[in-house]
Amino acid sequence: RPSPPTATASSMPHRADGRTLEQTRALVVALDVVRASAGSAYVELGDTKVSCAVYGPRHPARAADASVARGLVDVDVRFAPFALGEDILASGDKSLTSSAPTAAESRCADALRRALAPVILTETFAKTQVDIYVTVIDARGSEDAACVLAASAALARAGVECRDVTSACSCARVPNVGVVLDPTQDEVAQSDGLVFVAQMCKVGGYTTTEVSGRWDADATAAALDAASAGCQRFDATIRDALRAASEGRAASA
Repeated sequence: RPSPPTATASSMPHRADGRTLEQTRALVVALDVVRASAGSAYVELGDTKVSCAVYGPRHPARAADASVARGLVDVDVRFAPFALGEDILASGDKSLTSSAPTAAESRCADALRRALAPVILTETFAKTQVDIYVTVIDARGSEDAACVLAASAALARAGVECRDVTSACSCARVPNVGVVLDPTQDEVAQSDGLVFVAQMCKVGGYTTTEVSGRWDADATAAALDAASAGCQRFDATIRDALRAASEGRAASA
Protein backbone atom coordinates (compact mmCIF):
# COMPACT_ATOMS: atom_id res chain seq x y z
CA ARG A 1 0.00 0.00 0.00
CA PRO A 2 1.16 3.60 -0.46
CA SER A 3 3.12 5.20 2.35
CA PRO A 4 0.89 7.01 4.86
CA PRO A 5 0.60 10.80 4.60
CA THR A 6 1.71 13.03 7.43
CA ALA A 7 -0.58 15.59 8.99
CA THR A 8 0.97 18.71 7.51
CA ALA A 9 -0.09 21.34 5.03
CA SER A 10 1.77 19.44 2.31
CA SER A 11 -0.41 16.40 3.04
CA MET A 12 -3.30 17.86 1.07
CA PRO A 13 -3.70 15.92 -2.20
CA HIS A 14 -2.00 17.77 -5.03
CA ARG A 15 -1.25 14.96 -7.45
CA ALA A 16 -3.23 13.35 -10.24
CA ASP A 17 -3.16 9.92 -8.57
CA GLY A 18 -4.40 11.32 -5.24
CA ARG A 19 -1.09 11.02 -3.40
CA THR A 20 0.32 13.77 -1.26
CA LEU A 21 3.64 15.34 -2.21
CA GLU A 22 5.65 13.16 0.17
CA GLN A 23 3.79 9.89 -0.46
CA THR A 24 5.38 6.99 -2.35
CA ARG A 25 3.50 4.47 -4.41
CA ALA A 26 2.93 0.96 -3.10
CA LEU A 27 5.96 -1.32 -3.47
CA VAL A 28 5.25 -4.99 -4.15
CA VAL A 29 8.10 -7.53 -4.11
CA ALA A 30 8.13 -11.14 -5.34
CA LEU A 31 11.26 -13.26 -5.03
CA ASP A 32 12.65 -16.35 -6.82
CA VAL A 33 10.63 -15.69 -9.96
CA VAL A 34 13.27 -16.97 -12.42
CA ARG A 35 14.03 -20.60 -11.53
CA ALA A 36 17.23 -20.98 -13.57
CA SER A 37 18.92 -17.98 -11.94
CA ALA A 38 21.00 -17.84 -8.78
CA GLY A 39 18.57 -15.24 -7.44
CA SER A 40 15.74 -13.18 -8.85
CA ALA A 41 13.15 -10.59 -7.95
CA TYR A 42 10.13 -8.85 -9.42
CA VAL A 43 8.99 -5.47 -8.14
CA GLU A 44 5.99 -3.30 -8.79
CA LEU A 45 6.36 0.35 -7.84
CA GLY A 46 2.88 1.54 -8.55
CA ASP A 47 2.43 0.79 -12.25
CA THR A 48 6.18 0.54 -12.88
CA LYS A 49 7.14 -3.14 -13.17
CA VAL A 50 10.69 -4.52 -13.21
CA SER A 51 12.20 -7.99 -12.99
CA CYS A 52 15.82 -8.93 -12.28
CA ALA A 53 17.74 -12.19 -12.54
CA VAL A 54 21.26 -12.69 -11.18
CA TYR A 55 23.61 -15.40 -12.45
CA GLY A 56 26.94 -16.47 -11.02
CA PRO A 57 29.50 -16.14 -9.74
CA ARG A 58 30.75 -17.93 -12.86
CA HIS A 59 33.76 -17.83 -15.17
CA PRO A 60 33.99 -14.56 -17.15
CA ALA A 61 33.13 -14.68 -20.83
CA ARG A 62 36.64 -13.39 -21.53
CA ALA A 63 39.40 -14.93 -19.43
CA ALA A 64 41.51 -11.80 -19.93
CA ASP A 65 38.97 -9.84 -17.87
CA ALA A 66 39.46 -12.02 -14.80
CA SER A 67 41.17 -10.46 -11.79
CA VAL A 68 43.08 -12.27 -9.06
CA ALA A 69 41.86 -9.74 -6.47
CA ARG A 70 38.29 -8.97 -7.50
CA GLY A 71 35.36 -10.34 -9.45
CA LEU A 72 33.49 -8.67 -12.26
CA VAL A 73 29.92 -7.38 -12.23
CA ASP A 74 28.10 -7.07 -15.55
CA VAL A 75 24.85 -5.11 -15.69
CA ASP A 76 22.35 -5.28 -18.52
CA VAL A 77 19.05 -3.35 -18.51
CA ARG A 78 16.48 -3.79 -21.24
CA PHE A 79 13.00 -2.36 -21.74
CA ALA A 80 10.31 -4.73 -22.97
CA PRO A 81 8.98 -3.62 -26.39
CA PHE A 82 5.67 -2.66 -24.76
CA ALA A 83 7.19 -1.00 -21.68
CA LEU A 84 6.81 2.54 -22.96
CA GLY A 85 3.23 2.15 -24.18
CA GLU A 86 1.31 1.16 -27.27
CA ASP A 87 1.85 4.54 -28.95
CA ILE A 88 5.59 3.91 -29.06
CA LEU A 89 5.10 0.46 -30.53
CA ALA A 90 2.72 1.80 -33.16
CA SER A 91 5.34 4.34 -34.21
CA GLY A 92 7.48 1.57 -35.64
CA ASP A 93 10.57 2.73 -33.78
CA LYS A 94 13.14 0.06 -34.70
CA SER A 95 15.41 1.05 -31.81
CA LEU A 96 13.05 -0.81 -29.48
CA THR A 97 13.93 -4.14 -31.11
CA SER A 98 17.58 -3.36 -31.79
CA SER A 99 20.31 -5.29 -30.00
CA ALA A 100 22.00 -2.00 -29.07
CA PRO A 101 20.79 -0.40 -25.81
CA THR A 102 18.47 2.57 -26.15
CA ALA A 103 19.18 5.85 -24.37
CA ALA A 104 16.70 4.95 -21.62
CA GLU A 105 18.25 1.51 -21.17
CA SER A 106 21.76 2.96 -20.99
CA ARG A 107 20.65 5.59 -18.46
CA CYS A 108 19.04 2.98 -16.18
CA ALA A 109 22.05 0.66 -16.49
CA ASP A 110 24.46 3.48 -15.60
CA ALA A 111 22.37 4.46 -12.57
CA LEU A 112 22.24 0.82 -11.45
CA ARG A 113 26.01 0.37 -11.79
CA ARG A 114 26.68 3.49 -9.74
CA ALA A 115 24.19 2.42 -7.07
CA LEU A 116 25.64 -1.08 -6.67
CA ALA A 117 29.38 -0.47 -7.19
CA PRO A 118 30.10 0.61 -3.57
CA VAL A 119 27.97 -2.20 -2.15
CA ILE A 120 28.92 -5.46 -3.87
CA LEU A 121 31.96 -7.12 -2.25
CA THR A 122 33.71 -8.15 -5.45
CA GLU A 123 36.72 -9.41 -3.49
CA THR A 124 34.58 -12.34 -2.31
CA PHE A 125 34.26 -13.78 -5.83
CA ALA A 126 37.70 -13.07 -7.35
CA LYS A 127 38.41 -14.44 -10.84
CA THR A 128 34.69 -14.88 -11.51
CA GLN A 129 31.77 -12.78 -12.73
CA VAL A 130 28.25 -11.95 -11.53
CA ASP A 131 25.73 -11.04 -14.24
CA ILE A 132 22.72 -8.85 -13.44
CA TYR A 133 19.95 -8.85 -16.04
CA VAL A 134 17.11 -6.39 -15.55
CA THR A 135 13.95 -6.12 -17.62
CA VAL A 136 11.70 -3.07 -17.36
CA ILE A 137 8.29 -4.52 -18.13
CA ASP A 138 6.27 -1.35 -17.63
CA ALA A 139 7.84 2.12 -17.46
CA ARG A 140 5.53 4.40 -15.51
CA GLY A 141 8.03 6.56 -13.64
CA SER A 142 10.98 6.03 -11.27
CA GLU A 143 12.42 3.19 -13.36
CA ASP A 144 15.93 3.85 -11.99
CA ALA A 145 14.75 3.28 -8.43
CA ALA A 146 12.74 0.20 -9.36
CA CYS A 147 15.77 -1.32 -11.12
CA VAL A 148 17.92 -0.80 -8.02
CA LEU A 149 15.29 -2.30 -5.72
CA ALA A 150 14.84 -5.38 -7.91
CA ALA A 151 18.58 -5.92 -8.38
CA SER A 152 19.33 -5.50 -4.68
CA ALA A 153 16.72 -8.09 -3.73
CA ALA A 154 17.91 -10.49 -6.45
CA LEU A 155 21.54 -10.17 -5.33
CA ALA A 156 20.52 -11.01 -1.78
CA ARG A 157 18.66 -14.12 -2.93
CA ALA A 158 21.66 -15.12 -5.05
CA GLY A 159 23.88 -15.01 -1.98
CA VAL A 160 26.20 -12.40 -3.46
CA GLU A 161 27.94 -10.75 -0.53
CA CYS A 162 27.11 -7.05 -0.18
CA ARG A 163 27.74 -4.43 2.47
CA ASP A 164 24.00 -3.82 2.79
CA VAL A 165 20.72 -3.93 0.95
CA THR A 166 20.64 -1.02 -1.50
CA SER A 167 17.47 1.07 -1.61
CA ALA A 168 16.62 3.86 -4.02
CA CYS A 169 14.06 6.61 -4.54
CA SER A 170 13.67 9.74 -6.62
CA CYS A 171 11.75 12.98 -6.48
CA ALA A 172 10.77 15.54 -9.09
CA ARG A 173 10.03 19.26 -8.97
CA VAL A 174 6.77 19.87 -10.85
CA PRO A 175 5.87 23.51 -11.60
CA ASN A 176 2.76 24.74 -9.73
CA VAL A 177 2.72 21.51 -7.70
CA GLY A 178 5.98 21.21 -5.76
CA VAL A 179 8.59 18.54 -5.11
CA VAL A 180 6.90 15.15 -5.42
CA LEU A 181 8.32 11.90 -4.09
CA ASP A 182 8.45 8.77 -6.27
CA PRO A 183 7.20 10.56 -9.42
CA THR A 184 5.06 8.95 -12.10
CA GLN A 185 5.91 9.06 -15.79
CA ASP A 186 3.66 12.10 -16.31
CA GLU A 187 5.18 13.93 -13.35
CA VAL A 188 8.70 13.33 -14.67
CA ALA A 189 7.64 14.67 -18.08
CA GLN A 190 6.25 17.83 -16.46
CA SER A 191 9.19 18.36 -14.11
CA ASP A 192 12.01 20.90 -14.34
CA GLY A 193 14.26 19.15 -11.83
CA LEU A 194 14.97 15.59 -10.69
CA VAL A 195 16.83 14.05 -7.75
CA PHE A 196 17.77 10.37 -7.52
CA VAL A 197 19.24 8.72 -4.43
CA ALA A 198 20.50 5.21 -3.72
CA GLN A 199 21.64 4.41 -0.21
CA MET A 200 22.52 1.75 2.34
CA CYS A 201 19.86 2.23 4.99
CA LYS A 202 21.30 -0.03 7.69
CA VAL A 203 25.03 0.65 7.26
CA GLY A 204 24.32 4.27 6.36
CA GLY A 205 25.45 6.47 3.51
CA TYR A 206 24.52 7.23 -0.07
CA THR A 207 25.90 4.95 -2.78
CA THR A 208 25.02 7.47 -5.48
CA THR A 209 23.10 10.71 -5.92
CA GLU A 210 22.06 12.42 -9.12
CA VAL A 211 20.64 15.94 -9.41
CA SER A 212 19.39 17.47 -12.65
CA GLY A 213 17.91 20.92 -13.15
CA ARG A 214 18.62 24.07 -11.14
CA TRP A 215 18.33 23.69 -7.36
CA ASP A 216 19.69 25.99 -4.69
CA ALA A 217 21.53 24.49 -1.72
CA ASP A 218 18.51 24.41 0.60
CA ALA A 219 16.22 22.91 -2.04
CA THR A 220 18.83 20.27 -2.92
CA ALA A 221 19.22 19.28 0.73
CA ALA A 222 15.45 19.07 1.20
CA ALA A 223 15.02 16.95 -1.94
CA LEU A 224 17.82 14.60 -0.88
CA ASP A 225 16.22 14.23 2.55
CA ALA A 226 12.84 13.49 0.97
CA ALA A 227 14.33 10.87 -1.36
CA SER A 228 16.26 9.37 1.55
CA ALA A 229 13.02 9.00 3.51
CA GLY A 230 11.54 7.20 0.51
CA CYS A 231 14.57 4.88 0.48
CA GLN A 232 13.90 4.00 4.11
CA ARG A 233 10.31 3.02 3.34
CA PHE A 234 11.29 0.87 0.37
CA ASP A 235 14.16 -0.69 2.33
CA ALA A 236 11.74 -1.91 4.99
CA THR A 237 9.56 -3.59 2.33
CA ILE A 238 12.55 -5.26 0.65
CA ARG A 239 13.86 -6.57 3.99
CA ASP A 240 10.44 -7.91 4.97
CA ALA A 241 10.24 -9.82 1.67
CA LEU A 242 13.78 -11.20 2.05
CA ARG A 243 13.10 -12.24 5.64
CA ALA A 244 9.88 -14.03 4.70
CA ALA A 245 11.61 -15.83 1.81
CA SER A 246 14.50 -16.93 4.03
CA GLU A 247 12.11 -18.24 6.68
CA GLY A 248 10.13 -20.09 4.01
CA ARG A 249 13.29 -21.66 2.61
CA ALA A 250 14.41 -22.74 6.09
CA ALA A 251 11.01 -24.26 6.85
CA SER A 252 11.04 -26.32 3.64
CA ALA A 253 14.61 -27.57 4.15
